[in-house]
Amino acid sequence: MKRMLLLLALCPLIFGAKEIKIGFVESQKIFKEYQATTSANSQFNEYVAALKDSAFKLQTSIEKLKGELDAQKLVLSEEARLKKLDELETLNRSYNAFLQDIFGPGGKAEQKNDEIMAPLMKKINDAVSKIAQQEGFAVVLDLSEGVYYASGELNITDLVLTELNREYGLQTIPTTETKKTITIFPLQEKNNEAETADLGQQCQKQLDNALKSFSQQFKIVTANELNADIFKRGIGRNNIDEVQAYQIAVPLLCDYIVTGTVTKSGTRIDYTLSIKEVKTKLEKGHRASSVTEEIKLTETLTNDLRYLLGVLKE
Repeated sequence: MKRMLLLLALCPLIFGAKEIKIGFVESQKIFKEYQATTSANSQFNEYVAALKDSAFKLQTSIEKLKGELDAQKLVLSEEARLKKLDELETLNRSYNAFLQDIFGPGGKAEQKNDEIMAPLMKKINDAVSKIAQQEGFAVVLDLSEGVYYASGELNITDLVLTELNREYGLQTIPTTETKKTITIFPLQEKNNEAETADLGQQCQKQLDNALKSFSQQFKIVTANELNADIFKRGIGRNNIDEVQAYQIAVPLLCDYIVTGTVTKSGTRIDYTLSIKEVKTKLEKGHRASSVTEEIKLTETLTNDLRYLLGVLKE
């Protein structure tokens, strides 16, 4: 979900004529605590999830045809081989065209996002304008857009949130955020065996299930929500690098991310896990483990995740 907050000039400024009173809002906090944002995110994610099915069907067809070509390359006639290559090229073009139509500039995902966000943004801007006028501010700036310091008495974020959430029956908004937001990325598959077994996704799913038991301590961006956002960006999920992970985590308002790598050799699986703070881009904890029986993978991943989350309390 795209997040933005307009810079609001709330009344004409005649510099020099009188003192200008400037206020501030934290747009990230507004999007996190405004209840309509949750509904908007769910609506957009449901839309993206429906599109994922179509894309996955195309991907499956492509992978199936690639497998057939590889398995039959020694027995296919040149004519049959060229025919399959032509089919593969056609499927690839269809897949790329689909992604471009949905997630390219001005694509259906962007159009849907704008459709959902337009009324939300109007409500936010109207609320900022109303509170600013009530409090006597001529200009309101966004603290999330490079303003490094502002006195607390100039910050009208909580007043704006109270105004926005009145329709949900909330008259006050908590002034402190007790939970940190965390998400788990698919592990990078470092060899062909790991890729064939889809271990990056498998490990992410198992870690995500384990993370649910910590929902009282953390606000969780689930694997489904994260993967929908990744898919929306047109990025392959299996080998997201560190730079991409941070770029994805910031608009999701994540405080921490869990990333890692995985390899497979026969029955042996080796993996690493790292928990990182998004704001500072610093690693807070690291684990490396091996299992020789896939049935033990879930238990080992869960134990390592518990260790990493425990590091955050130290």
